[in-house]
Amino acid sequence: MGTLLDKPVTEKNTELGESNGLKYGASSMQGWRVEMEDEHILATNLPKLDGTSFFAVFDGHGGSFTSYYAKGNLVRLLSETESYTKYVELSQEKRDEMDGLKLFKSALEQAFLNVDVELRETPEHLKGDRSGCTSIAVAVTPKHIICANAGDSRACYCKGGAAVPLSYDHKPTNSEEHNRIDRAGGYVSMRRVDGDLAVSRALGDLQYKTRNDLPAEQQKVTALPDFIVHERDNRLDEYIIIACDGIWDVVSNDESVEIVSQIFMEGEKNIGFVCEEMLDLCLAKNSRDNMTACVVAFPGVHIGEGGGVAARWQARNPKSQDGTENDDPSPYT
Repeated sequence: MGTLLDKPVTEKNTELGESNGLKYGASSMQGWRVEMEDEHILATNLPKLDGTSFFAVFDGHGGSFTSYYAKGNLVRLLSETESYTKYVELSQEKRDEMDGLKLFKSALEQAFLNVDVELRETPEHLKGDRSGCTSIAVAVTPKHIICANAGDSRACYCKGGAAVPLSYDHKPTNSEEHNRIDRAGGYVSMRRVDGDLAVSRALGDLQYKTRNDLPAEQQKVTALPDFIVHERDNRLDEYIIIACDGIWDVVSNDESVEIVSQIFMEGEKNIGFVCEEMLDLCLAKNSRDNMTACVVAFPGVHIGEGGGVAARWQARNPKSQDGTENDDPSPYT
């Protein structure tokens, strides 16, 4: 888990945006960890793909360089692939067909793998950087939700009030992952790769990717993503949650959807505040990790009446008995 602070750092970095009929926000908190190693991407339009939004969360470990590099370069690497070039040349109708989806998935897969290719040549790696990061990316096209995942960050979405998984965690104890680790000459001990790394897929972590006789997807740890694709349903789709394991360590998919849906039903329209409240609730549930949460709301999200997160804050910070205001000003005014 690493060294923890005496008290958590609770200041948040929050972003908001709106594009392509979507409203979205993200918030990050260092929490109890001595360093903030999370990064994220909120991209309203991919290069030459107006109408397609792209969101990603990178949960770093062993340092922040890999997650920082992924944030700054994944979209570029995606747009530079041959599959992406072929995809953008298609009509929108063709992009939505099976062959078009295969091209986009191929482009994302190659982009994940090419992060590692470039990392090997960075001065930081050549000087001994051994960091890595999970990577979960969600593209929302006019017709589909496409999720690519490597690691144990996670995404799900609320459809008709229910949580629908968009990813599954890559843990060394999973049979497919365990078998690959064994074949590459590694072992699983204490639920970790070689007794050390808690995830079996990640960007970076190049010290686990040293077999020159094996392709990238067969190394002990691989950046190769798994995919889940869903067709959009404007009648039922409400929102997507993308988050690092600092969130998922303390809440399940179902619980996360219950939390976010309740905040929306209490009248909150600011998605940044929704994300911030999620971080605070997970901190209260004793999450000891960095935390990043991104929420992407579809036009069909259900928002009720009420005071939203500001009302929750006031309930947690009531006036003193003499009727004066709490000394701490509300951050939600």
